Amino acid sequence: MNSSAHTRILALLCLTIGLGIFVYKTSSFQTPLTAEVQETVWDIELFIDFMARDEPVRVEAFIPGTAGGRQIAQEQFYNGAFGHRVVEGAALTEDGEVAPQNRLNRKSIWTYRYPNDRKILRYQGRITAQDGETPIAPFGKKAQANLLARIADDVKRQAFLVWSSDLQRQSADADSFAALVVEQIFSEQPSDEVLTLLKDLPPSTARLVLARNVLISQKIPARIANGVVLTGPMRQAQVQHWLEYAPDGVGLRYFPGEALDRFFAIWFGEKPLIQADGAYELSAQISLSPVVVSGEIAAAMSGLATAPLVSWLRFDRLPLTTQLVYGVLVTIPVGITLLVFLRQFIGVQTLGTFMPVLIGIAFRETALWNGIFLFSLLVGLGLAARFYLERLKLLLVPRLAVILIFVVICMAAISLAAAGSGQNIGLSISLFPMVIMTMTIERMSIVWEEYSAWDAIKQGMGSLIVAALSYLVMSNNQVEYLMFHFPELLFVLMGLCLLMGKYTGLRLSELIRFRALAKRS
Repeated sequence: MNSSAHTRILALLCLTIGLGIFVYKTSSFQTPLTAEVQETVWDIELFIDFMARDEPVRVEAFIPGTAGGRQIAQEQFYNGAFGHRVVEGAALTEDGEVAPQNRLNRKSIWTYRYPNDRKILRYQGRITAQDGETPIAPFGKKAQANLLARIADDVKRQAFLVWSSDLQRQSADADSFAALVVEQIFSEQPSDEVLTLLKDLPPSTARLVLARNVLISQKIPARIANGVVLTGPMRQAQVQHWLEYAPDGVGLRYFPGEALDRFFAIWFGEKPLIQADGAYELSAQISLSPVVVSGEIAAAMSGLATAPLVSWLRFDRLPLTTQLVYGVLVTIPVGITLLVFLRQFIGVQTLGTFMPVLIGIAFRETALWNGIFLFSLLVGLGLAARFYLERLKLLLVPRLAVILIFVVICMAAISLAAAGSGQNIGLSISLFPMVIMTMTIERMSIVWEEYSAWDAIKQGMGSLIVAALSYLVMSNNQVEYLMFHFPELLFVLMGLCLLMGKYTGLRLSELIRFRALAKRS
């Protein structure tokens, strides 16, 4: 394989990796492409009020879980004097779930040995809305329940045998069987067999319980989901129940009555929201309030933080000081890519290879116009000192040391003069990289001596132009946002540089330079 083909394959691999992860994050987690994008999340509060009568109290309440990769942000628990702990994986084993593996439910457990009088417990959290397109949480192991063996009533047993036989005869596969089950159970006029099986079940969830049990009996994963509808601010939201099932491995939801546009599943199973011992006159209230936050926060809450392929490509997991460093560092490849384009295709001549980008980084501390002024002034003074030192015939290292000290003296003088006149330029000039300026002066003087003054000025002007453009690109808020939140774009930049590295045609400056020859030919 020749080098050109090898380079193209490597570049294609880099582009595929970078763009693939980028598209995955934006499509699967709705990660916004701009920092200005805002999303609505929901603050949820569970308020529990009860009376205690000087006896042991144990209050268990289901709270929003992390099923499906959801992130629950800004959780707070008001416990008072109660002991408190959070239990993961509290799913009901009789629902056909294996609690320790699925980790669908979370419970907040409050305990107190001998409380008295009225007590208040409270949970607060921040959640993201679900809709019809939101994937359901995985079911884990398939259920193996034998519903017929659990039916003790002979009448119900006979009704189930007749009804299930009809369903199996009328269906062709698990998908059609599940569709028939849901259609017949939630029909306005259910059959006599269905009415018989619905007896003695909890009125609020009777049909859901029956549908779940029948589906599980045919080894179709199913469960009851309980949650709230997200329509607007509500002081007392009503708990809604719906069915989640997966025939042929495809997760589906069925909402009795009207389908819900935006909702949130708090817990799964048929147990009540709150179970309490030793609590009297207990009342519970769920309150909801919409909150507008930045898009990247909403994306992280939707599961981006735990996504297996992209969770490690996130700088917000790092300490804050390290995040600030990488916020600048990841923009440098953008400036480098711009420099490669300007040199390879435009033909801009610069002092050194990456010196203009380093100068552009320095402009971040001085601002653009102050940076251009300081660059021109310091390079001019440094060149004058450099040509004077040439008469002394100094060796390279001592000469560079003298120039560096001279640059520091000039910087100090400009800072003192600016401070005396009340200008802010002195506050940023101290951060101007003196080593970069020293090497720029040395490089420019060498070009002056070996070629001509015009070549040195031309390369200096080219470096200044590239530095200014690099600064404008690297300090752009949109570029900073994209590179920090989508670091996979570094692979894209690498692929582009690989492709540009194989370009050997004429540059734009060369086309302009030799246009007279082109006309003659």
